[in-house]
Amino acid sequence: MRLDGPVAFRGGGFAPRDRALAAAATLAGLVALWQAAASAGLISTLFLPAPVSIAVALWHLTVSGELWKHLSASLLRLGIGWASGTVFGIGMGLAAGLWSAFRSPAMAVVAALFPIPKIALVPLFIIWFGIGEGSKIITIAFGVFFPTVIAAAGGVDNVSRSLIRMGQSFGLST
Repeated sequence: MRLDGPVAFRGGGFAPRDRALAAAATLAGLVALWQAAASAGLISTLFLPAPVSIAVALWHLTVSGELWKHLSASLLRLGIGWASGTVFGIGMGLAAGLWSAFRSPAMAVVAALFPIPKIALVPLFIIWFGIGEGSKIITIAFGVFFPTVIAAAGGVDNVSRSLIRMGQSFGLST
């Protein structure tokens, strides 16, 4: 063994790589395991149907047209709820970011209500807005509203002060 020769470079570092085939094989293996456990009676299909049963039901819903009817209703609710939550969230976030008098009260309300799991408010929304579309849309809007307020207020706060001073020096309004 010689100690005076060149030493090979061993500092390759840590460079993890995604392996798409391994990810797909893992998911396929889990679904196969789930199917095997359901077929063997280890998993109650009353609470967790087998993947084959789910695929058959999905096929029947697709062929009958029921899937598209229910999917379109859900997408309509999602679109209305997301749009209204976004519009009101951006409005309140911009107001909180731009006007000091509005900032403290608005952010206090947001800080108090944001940690509440939105799904926990569903019973109240059903009482207030009924069992129909209103409570479903409000639940989605409420879930979108708070992160949007926080993001919009944070965006206003993160505008560079030098850019604000430059705009003011050019005589721009607030």
